[in-house]
Amino acid sequence: MPGRLKSPVRLRQDRLVTMRDLDAGELDRLLVRGRELFEGQPAEQFQGAVATVFYENSTRTRNSFQEAGRRLGLDTLQVGREGSSIQKGETLEDTLHTLRALGAVIAAVRTPEPGALAELPDVGIPLVNAGDGWRQHPTQALADLLAVRLAGREIQGARLLIVGDILHSRVARSAADGFAMLGAEIYLAGPPTLLPPGLAPALGARLVTLEDGLREADLVMVLRLQQERMERGYLPSLGEYRREWGLTAERLGRLRPDALVLHPGPQNRGVELDAEVIYDPRSLIHRQIACGVAMRAALMEAMLDAR
Repeated sequence: MPGRLKSPVRLRQDRLVTMRDLDAGELDRLLVRGRELFEGQPAEQFQGAVATVFYENSTRTRNSFQEAGRRLGLDTLQVGREGSSIQKGETLEDTLHTLRALGAVIAAVRTPEPGALAELPDVGIPLVNAGDGWRQHPTQALADLLAVRLAGREIQGARLLIVGDILHSRVARSAADGFAMLGAEIYLAGPPTLLPPGLAPALGARLVTLEDGLREADLVMVLRLQQERMERGYLPSLGEYRREWGLTAERLGRLRPDALVLHPGPQNRGVELDAEVIYDPRSLIHRQIACGVAMRAALMEAMLDAR
């Protein structure tokens, strides 16, 4: 097919639950294909539908999967917690079998239950983890990696600082895996209540102070406070969090001139980062969203090719 890679992306499996389901070669080839799609090369065309099964709220990820599916010629089947048979006791497995019978050829699933996809038996179609509780969000990591590459930066040897609510963040876990897989060094900074002992070593990361991290980082990923997953006692107040840990306009000035800023969204403006940071020329925040469509299309294309 004109415009395709000479060596198409081949994946060892058609289920992506964590970033560790990919090896470095697969990840690199997906990023190459994602860049091609981002730059306007045509995607392969398939018949059927992408099922977006989202038991948590989402704007970016759900719409990104739907737009990626449209580029692959796929219709959309959309399921949420409200108005679906899950309210009547139907299991996720049964829901996916139903969607397959209705024409789904691939499914993206978001659930508040960590590890829910890893425990699912084969349902006859490829599955993509669109976020499972605090555990993993691999396609967000794919989008972030592509955004950095499109900015002309090498990931090998780069120092990535992840700041904020790491305890509850599936994005942090997937980013730590994905960037490290391509040779980046991972630094973590955050309140002790949101970055407990043992978490940094578990992620293969180095614990640093915010100021040291900002001084050394090539890339800074700011995380949203996951207040919906928190009980009382994690933070004194949002104002205190901003003073101690927020990427304010003043802290932005302490970054190296060529450092880049990422945020998976949605942002709590004036809490984890200031509005000036979002629109700073070093910010990749809006590019990350666009890259999400390209990378999800590249991933689904590779999975469907294998079928």
